[in-house]
Amino acid sequence: MTEDKVFISRNYKARFSAAGKAKIDCEDALVKNGFKNIGLPRATYTSTLPNFFWTLFGTILGLLRLKRHSVLVVQYPTKKYYDFIVQIAKLKHCKVITIIHDLRSHRKQKMHVDKEMASLNKNDVVIAHNSFMTAWLQDHGLTSKAVNLNIFDYLCELKTSSTPIPPRDKFRLVFAGVLEKRKNGFLYSLDALNAKSFTCNLYGIGFNASELPQDSIVTYKGVFPADEIVDRVEGEFGIVWDGTSLDECKGSFGEYLKINNPHKTSMYLRAGLPIIIWDQAAIAKFIQDKNVGIAVASLAQVDEALQSVSDDDYREMKKNAESVSQQLGEGAFLTAAVEEAMSQLASD
Repeated sequence: MTEDKVFISRNYKARFSAAGKAKIDCEDALVKNGFKNIGLPRATYTSTLPNFFWTLFGTILGLLRLKRHSVLVVQYPTKKYYDFIVQIAKLKHCKVITIIHDLRSHRKQKMHVDKEMASLNKNDVVIAHNSFMTAWLQDHGLTSKAVNLNIFDYLCELKTSSTPIPPRDKFRLVFAGVLEKRKNGFLYSLDALNAKSFTCNLYGIGFNASELPQDSIVTYKGVFPADEIVDRVEGEFGIVWDGTSLDECKGSFGEYLKINNPHKTSMYLRAGLPIIIWDQAAIAKFIQDKNVGIAVASLAQVDEALQSVSDDDYREMKKNAESVSQQLGEGAFLTAAVEEAMSQLASD
């Protein structure tokens, strides 16, 4: 099989968001594994026109440079260009591996599921988030081969080394992401839990402090770029939760958590923080298997769960989280998934 292993970079307008960070990290991990960019150099223009034209011209240039019988890795979704890229690659008898970041037919229902499966079935191999997403895809018509990523990597330098666990009266929980009430309304209800064992630090955009009581356990800490936040978060556990309810992750966000890998999970672990997660989330299995956190059915269970965490328990979770952090920083999980995908191509 050919040794030409390539991808086509683009402009990442949302450089500091989870979406931009995840795709940039995938590119960097691909380079570490011998893939080369055949498009324009990666850019991070935030204006609409430079973003549009850089991505368009980079895509066209990449497809012109694409050699026959190459292995092309594509990140999905790429909006307008995905089907076009795959079609040209197939005309050149290339093998195509797609890394799935988001399913347009699921959470936001921006595409009919049959149309999305038709696009994904043009691949030779797709890299899905986890076994739950793979099962969902196959149940909805995926016939391409599939491998599991298990968790998104998080490539960045850590400026601070591991520090001893300080004495504490309470655990500080961390939540990073969109803080608007419509998206994560549960944050504005945490005081109703009357928690004895934790407070909560928030990082992100859209926070409305006027919604909270004066003596709230919730503190807003600001917003930081994706490459910096791992050195900025202050706390002992990261929260992976979605929606407006304390009792469960309801609605479309909750349904999506059952199959996807939230990027904030990777950020917390890269920062060395163990996780508190909804027990029905797909990535809860990873958290439990690695002993890097606690899975709960309801946030009402968190206070009691934390009261039962001894210093030794926490040290063990922290140690395991730091071990996973090193793997995330090296791109180990995409490396393993790409190696498996290449192995499947070789077996054809």
